Amino acid sequence: MESSDDGMISQGMGFMVGQTIIFVATWIAIDRYVSQHGPIAQARNLTLINSWVYSAASFALLFFILSPYHDETARRIYHASKFYEYVDVLGVRAGGGVIDLHFGFHHLTTPYLSYVRVTLHSDGWWVLASLNTLHHGLMYAYFGGAGFLRRALEGTGTMQLAVGIGGEAWMLWGRLGKENQAVWPHAVGLGLLGAYLVLWVRDVRMRRRDQVVDAVKNQRDAKED
Repeated sequence: MESSDDGMISQGMGFMVGQTIIFVATWIAIDRYVSQHGPIAQARNLTLINSWVYSAASFALLFFILSPYHDETARRIYHASKFYEYVDVLGVRAGGGVIDLHFGFHHLTTPYLSYVRVTLHSDGWWVLASLNTLHHGLMYAYFGGAGFLRRALEGTGTMQLAVGIGGEAWMLWGRLGKENQAVWPHAVGLGLLGAYLVLWVRDVRMRRRDQVVDAVKNQRDAKED
């Protein structure tokens, strides 16, 4: 007979899969429209405004995460915020932008990571969540036009993933072979964070390569002038 906990997990996963289907269907519909008719009017302006709103909301959420008196509230808001990130994907595509592998995979899967490691099993959740929320506050400010934050984002992005992977590996190792100790949530967290790190490093390398190419091109143009 299925336990109440198993029933709650099954119900929760049913909701997660359902919202993923809705998100992907909406994404496909917008992608087809933009491919045929071009960017949707005002989508870029709305995405810009959304970036600043999400940045401000992230710093407010950081306060709740770090507060010892709002643990349950902070966990719920943090998990809900991962669904709100869908708006970013849809807005960027509606404005004619391209959704690359890292952007799409990350935004599609982070609700599952927060569901498993924040909603179901919250041991040590606030460490990664606080670093992730700080990174998002800075990142969306950058998306909103604060270009000077680019260098800082490489540091905060790498740090949150390194700390998250190290923490999940440590907790996974400490629970191996012990009775009544759930191992799978940390395995899921470790797997997703590892994938994010690979894609993140790939993006950083590509950006730096493009910067070198642009610098060489500019030097050549300057010599020709």
